Amino acid sequence: MSSVLPGTQTRALECVAEKFVVDFARNSGVMREPWRSQQSKAYYQRLTDEFIGQSQLQKWALDEALLETPEIVLAMLGQLCQRVAKKHRAMAKVYESVSAMAAASARVTHDSVEIRQQLQKIQQQLALRVGKLETQLQGTDLTHLGIVHCEQVFARWQAGHYVTFSPAGRCYVALQELFWGAFGDALRFGNALQATELVEQARALAISQLAHDVNASVRTRHYYYEWLMFPSTPDMMESKEALAWLGDDCDGDRQPVSFATTQTHQGVSLGMPRICSAMRLGSAMVDEIFI
Repeated sequence: MSSVLPGTQTRALECVAEKFVVDFARNSGVMREPWRSQQSKAYYQRLTDEFIGQSQLQKWALDEALLETPEIVLAMLGQLCQRVAKKHRAMAKVYESVSAMAAASARVTHDSVEIRQQLQKIQQQLALRVGKLETQLQGTDLTHLGIVHCEQVFARWQAGHYVTFSPAGRCYVALQELFWGAFGDALRFGNALQATELVEQARALAISQLAHDVNASVRTRHYYYEWLMFPSTPDMMESKEALAWLGDDCDGDRQPVSFATTQTHQGVSLGMPRICSAMRLGSAMVDEIFI
């Protein structure tokens, strides 16, 4: 990812590229969905400007009118799928969106034959790629894959790669890296026992690193705002926007800790404990994301 979008720490996150392509597909044509906040929308638009400014997509970025043309949007989506997203989860979600777009296009009369053919072509390409990725995963030691990815992500957290986020935000970012990557693949394609073991590994590491970041024991309780406070850095506003975008689909009732962590511009969800320890916070976030 860093070779595609060099610069800030937020854009060096591997999950950013995966989620961006999924969001681009969901927001193409009739599939557009409202953003929860201006922060999420601003960060997504910034990513769009930068991704479509790469290689063959650059000429389309020069004319905003073209970005509303279905043929151009679909061509951009095809390019992004080939060049940006790498993991099975993202490709499967994009395939779902394109399939829905193809079904909707078949029901309306104003879509041209070219658009329908373009959708079918992308749909077929995605189906082949998703199938290839699934075949690769079925021939892999998924537990080893998940363990290695988990260790890599938490090593980055420990090394300070997520330092521009709040303590709780660092935990959410680390878990999103796992969710969109090889760890998430291992959870979905492995057996139940393997999945449980991987989740418990992530839980233990998340709790330990959260406690370390606030220089406390895993059971020491702090007021929630200490967990949600961003450090004062030049990248603070971008980090807040990135976190809001990463957690844009969090539900305040079903995922209160993740919602409070990512949507800091809104009121704290009722389910977010006002005083909590690293053990309670980290464990709850792991459950909300993986269970």
